Amino acid sequence: MPGDLTGVYLKIERAKAHLAELQDSINTGFDPGSYRFSLERDPQTDKHVLTVHDLPEIDPQWSLQAGDVVHNLRAALDHLAWQLVRLDKGTPGEHTQLPIRKSPFNQKGERIPPQLNPAVQNPQILAALEEIQPYYRPNGDNLSTPHLSLLWRIHRLDIIDKHRLLLVVRAVLNVGEMWWGEPLEGGKPDFKGTLEPVAEGAPVAWFDFHGAEPSADFDPHPSLAITMREDEMIELRATPLAKFLDGLSHFVEWDIIDAHFRPLFP
Repeated sequence: MPGDLTGVYLKIERAKAHLAELQDSINTGFDPGSYRFSLERDPQTDKHVLTVHDLPEIDPQWSLQAGDVVHNLRAALDHLAWQLVRLDKGTPGEHTQLPIRKSPFNQKGERIPPQLNPAVQNPQILAALEEIQPYYRPNGDNLSTPHLSLLWRIHRLDIIDKHRLLLVVRAVLNVGEMWWGEPLEGGKPDFKGTLEPVAEGAPVAWFDFHGAEPSADFDPHPSLAITMREDEMIELRATPLAKFLDGLSHFVEWDIIDAHFRPLFP
């Protein structure tokens, strides 16, 4: 019977295995106990500055492991394309891959539906290929931010990893995990944190208590996160690397394959 998704899911599982190795390595090499923070008042600005100390070295293997995760997810999509051609009773070849496009239009402004190589005729396959595209909206409008699509990010990151290491930033302040109570009767302080890569002894956050002093037990629970940053994906600097890759894995398995293509197979 044509069409078998076994290899597709095996590639996804391989991506998950690389991700687990990466997460374990980050947890070991960048354990919160391996660095520390100090909070001191700056007499010039009257703000309390949070500074990081004793930063551990980043492991260059993390870039390789992140690339392995992305590549296996892209390979799972190309395995899917192979099986879709077989499902359509075609003969896949070396040019068979899942089309991922930012725009439904060619250079002449003509709307060209995504297609496999060799071309398939099954209308359900063609509809599913259209529905998953980064530009797709159910009403047919062109999405203005296709570069934010997770599918497009997988496509772009896999291309990048073929030519150079994915840029894993040394560390950034994990702003999303910070929290504190009511340190003053007047309420919480004004807070500003940076998402730029941190360096040894560098300030990472500023608290303005408006001339007052924080209570002795004030604790903003700061921590650092390892993140990825690419020019066209600059917002990823605020997302922990392993969390981002886990989201990609779930997206490929559940939102792409299970939601759009698995129902097509006997």
